[in-house]
Amino acid sequence: MVPDSNMTTGPERSGWLRTLAVGAGAGLLVGAVVGGTVGRIFMRILFLVDDGNRGFDTAMGAIIGELTSAGTVSIYAFAGIAGIALGLAYAAGRTLLPSRTGLRVAVFTIGTTAFMLGQIIRGNREDFAVLPVSLSLILIIVSVAVTAAPVPLLVERFAPDRQRTPGRIARGLVVLGMSGFALFAVTGIVIAYSEPPL
Repeated sequence: MVPDSNMTTGPERSGWLRTLAVGAGAGLLVGAVVGGTVGRIFMRILFLVDDGNRGFDTAMGAIIGELTSAGTVSIYAFAGIAGIALGLAYAAGRTLLPSRTGLRVAVFTIGTTAFMLGQIIRGNREDFAVLPVSLSLILIIVSVAVTAAPVPLLVERFAPDRQRTPGRIARGLVVLGMSGFALFAVTGIVIAYSEPPL
């Protein structure tokens, strides 16, 4: 019997599964350690800038100015889950990205930051009615960027990609995706500065 050329072979399938597992593991590690810690620092900065923020319960369930176990668990859990999503997204889509690891890290970090900025704003819109908008946006951008950047490095370290030849279609998809993420972020910023929903 002639094997179907469209079917994924065992080694290829196991390679994909290993890459996804490495992506999920790297994302979880970076998300929980880096993202969770930065998120906690984020909350402290918002308190130090304006003492009036003390006791404000964010949409995520954390309380500004108070180091509660529930708030800490909430921040680290969110960061860990977001990290897993980042790791899986990179592992699944890295073949579309530029060949050089440095460019991959840059494109992935910028795209992720733009997407997450738009998403976090939309998911926590009521927070922007109370918290300083500009500072909050800067802290979100920095926290997402420093969390996203190590993910490609770890994935490439433990599951290197030998097929780094993205073609014209791949480059076009990346440009299209980055444009969409940029638009998503810009409209999110407009929402953050606009009046909160009634």
